[in-house]
Amino acid sequence: MSGLAVMINADDTRVDEMEFDRFVERVARYKAFRGAPLMQRGAACRAGKFNTHASFHRGVVVDPRTGSWLMAAGTVVDTQEVSPDRNLCSLLTDYLAQGNAVFARCDGQFALVIYDAAAHKTIVVSDPFGYFSIFYGTHNGQLFLATSALAVAEQIQAPLNAPGVDCFLYTGKVFGEMTLWHGVKRMSAASVLEYDAGLARETKYWTPTPDTTLGKLSLEDAIACSTETVGNILTRNLAPESKVWSDLTGGFDTRFLTFFLDRMGLPFKSNFVGPAEQEDVRIAQEIVNKFHWEHQHFELPRDWHNVCTNLLTEALGRGDTQLNVLLLLRALWVHKQECREYTTLLSGLGGEMWRGIAWWPERGALDNSSIVHYDRQLWSLMHPVPQEVLADDARARVKSDLVEQFRAVGEREPEAPNTFKLDCVWTYRETGHVGAWTSFGAGLVRILPPLFSKDIVRHVMSLDYRWRVNNALVKHILEKHNRALANIEVEGRGPAIPMRFTNLHRFVPSRVAQGRKAANKFSEVTFGKTLWTNHRAEGYSRGAWRRAILQFARRQNLLEPKTMRSGKLYNADALRAFLADAETDQFRHDEFLGRILTVEMGLHATGGGLE
Repeated sequence: MSGLAVMINADDTRVDEMEFDRFVERVARYKAFRGAPLMQRGAACRAGKFNTHASFHRGVVVDPRTGSWLMAAGTVVDTQEVSPDRNLCSLLTDYLAQGNAVFARCDGQFALVIYDAAAHKTIVVSDPFGYFSIFYGTHNGQLFLATSALAVAEQIQAPLNAPGVDCFLYTGKVFGEMTLWHGVKRMSAASVLEYDAGLARETKYWTPTPDTTLGKLSLEDAIACSTETVGNILTRNLAPESKVWSDLTGGFDTRFLTFFLDRMGLPFKSNFVGPAEQEDVRIAQEIVNKFHWEHQHFELPRDWHNVCTNLLTEALGRGDTQLNVLLLLRALWVHKQECREYTTLLSGLGGEMWRGIAWWPERGALDNSSIVHYDRQLWSLMHPVPQEVLADDARARVKSDLVEQFRAVGEREPEAPNTFKLDCVWTYRETGHVGAWTSFGAGLVRILPPLFSKDIVRHVMSLDYRWRVNNALVKHILEKHNRALANIEVEGRGPAIPMRFTNLHRFVPSRVAQGRKAANKFSEVTFGKTLWTNHRAEGYSRGAWRRAILQFARRQNLLEPKTMRSGKLYNADALRAFLADAETDQFRHDEFLGRILTVEMGLHATGGGLE
């Protein structure tokens, strides 16, 4: 993938070239881009585009008649583009003739910048679900927009954004426009930001709406229609790609995706990550062996505790402080291996939509009501943290803010059934967070979630909700078209086939495991601790890994309570005790440690402070 840096003057005057150059350098530094960017200018704007070996839209499209131009980062699927290389010439031409309406035909994960020379205006366009991260902020009448949150934060001298930091510390995520930086926003889904003569406007070009005819299909017809529809859309969207990586795990979603890739004859090489004894890896290995699929098994190096600390600074910049820096290290190492062979990686994101997993908090009244209890979304988001470490108890504020965000999304269609509203909230939740992983990989691999095509999402959201409960539709499709694949176990779920009296015995172990997991979850939410510790093979010593991280932090003077830039967020004595406990093998709060480290590293990088 590529990256963008854009600067626009609100007073419609010429951009300061030195200031723009500093901004471009910051984007390149945080995102680890190499080489000079492609540059374009407008009456009151300057834009730079970084290409890498993973870029798809490599050039800048210029309209020879008007001098207007278009830059794209990510992957734009223009459903009316006829050129095999997707050069986006027709998109620019049609925009100049028709305006913002043309973007409704676009699919994919992307950021677009268009300068309309005749109108002297600049527009920035996000993809239909806001999956590809675009950040922006203003300073002294200048707007800075980029694919790097840290570059924008440093450029506008942004302090921490208290609501964003609180949300991140309690959930490990931020949602919607929110970032960790005051005055820095992330563009929302299907948005057009238009800058014209000092005026800024934001409009939407698309929103998901159900196709009522699909909701009337029987299960048998839904199986047939979905198999044909998804296959055709994947072929349309992926046909211009050469061979790609495709994630394969022990779960449903990556299996569902690779089933379609194999069925449609789209070239791919499966990959899975982890030690051979890990259940996830064992199942993936069984699948590729069964079908003789080309594959690669990645295992972390034996000296991972030494290797990982060399990746921390790069992981921070690539992750935009939208993601826990410790959770990024493995993915960064894997992406560096993957890009040596192929530069496009397909993920299974979007497969969840086919299984209705966002509905479980409302299972008592699915589709029979338009009422959604948005606070129940927090059951899967807010897990207990070591509250004594934090100086302020912000749980109530975080909960209230998240409920209002989710309600604003779900109630766009007040009379819609609760299943549709929950689907909309799910896309909002997941694309903001998981979408950050797409931007994280930019420059190494181009990460695509093919099942999150807007046309596929609209299709599955429109189907009768009953066909999605308990993974029914996915299981029926797999069983009908590839029984051997369906019969292989799904991690913790039994085989990927519908449950019948004749195969009940195959689901007993998974039901027991799910009951144990539910009891553990209840105990964690109610009492703040789990009943059982889940041991998952990792292939390295987590204690040694954590101590290496802490040693790195000490060398960088990151986690000393007295000198931390974020120190006022924490109870100093409790933080010292927490960090001392982190040196032991019994420590169980790695994720919370990573959140603390991410915030502090972000402040050190940008030179920022508390709000």
